[in-house]
Amino acid sequence: MGAFDRTICDCCVCPMQCVLKQLVREEVRIFTLDDHDTGTLTNVDNFIATLDDNGDILEYPIGSICAVSSIEPFDFKLKPIRKNVKGECSCIEDPTTKLAESKIGKSTTILAGDFNDDGIIIKVGEGIVILLEEETTAISSCKIQRFGVPQP
Repeated sequence: MGAFDRTICDCCVCPMQCVLKQLVREEVRIFTLDDHDTGTLTNVDNFIATLDDNGDILEYPIGSICAVSSIEPFDFKLKPIRKNVKGECSCIEDPTTKLAESKIGKSTTILAGDFNDDGIIIKVGEGIVILLEEETTAISSCKIQRFGVPQP
């Protein structure tokens, strides 16, 4: 699942790279701050994800990815949450992860860049929140802008 070197990338980029590596050769939807694309994830290496969108080859710096949805049901394996870290993650990722943990099993709306959907939080790991709706979506904790309660 990759190594964490206790750098600034630990809290969002490394966990997202680990998630994306699990989806190579899968049909996915990648969400950035202001757009999303659908296609086959063909490669994840050196913090770059490559998507084949019907022949258009798109390359994303992993740090710009807010969320990735698996078109087919997917059981993501996540890095466990680390409790003994200080620094950048303590003020950005840690509070969001703690809040997401308190919402496991609950219906929630999450906004993260171009991703905005309702679902049930089913799993939370280091830097990643898994939301289940029609698709299984891995959302970068560092990119979450808002949690909400879905309207009936």
